[in-house]
Amino acid sequence: MLSAIVDRLDLAEDMSRARVIDYKTGRLNKDMADVVIKGGSELQRCLYAFAVKTLIGTGVKVEASLLYPGADEGEQALFPLQGVDAVLARLASALAIARKNMIEGILAPGIDAKDQWNDFAFALPASLNYLARKLELARERLGEGANVWAEP
Repeated sequence: MLSAIVDRLDLAEDMSRARVIDYKTGRLNKDMADVVIKGGSELQRCLYAFAVKTLIGTGVKVEASLLYPGADEGEQALFPLQGVDAVLARLASALAIARKNMIEGILAPGIDAKDQWNDFAFALPASLNYLARKLELARERLGEGANVWAEP
């Protein structure tokens, strides 16, 4: 079971606005200002924003940010998710397509399937070339559902 804990949640007294901050202790990537979902590997801000909207109500205006307290002096440390509602709408659309594909038996490897440290590598074919050979066909079969992998 996956679990997560929101690091900080600030709510307006009238519950019309919420700010969710996820503190990051890892290394700060130089492209973080451009990251939205990073091909599906950076969903935390999106999921926290979705959780707040679900639990408080769709009328709440949500800001969701990553904060790197260990950023070097002069470096940007706070990275708000731009266009929260639009991002959540794109994710909801991708999930609806993924659900439809799954019901039809069309499943594909995740974005990190080729990673040598993938915990699920044992379930993939043993050949390292298998994914490279099949990825284009998987993208074709998944249709619009594969586009989420290209998101910055």
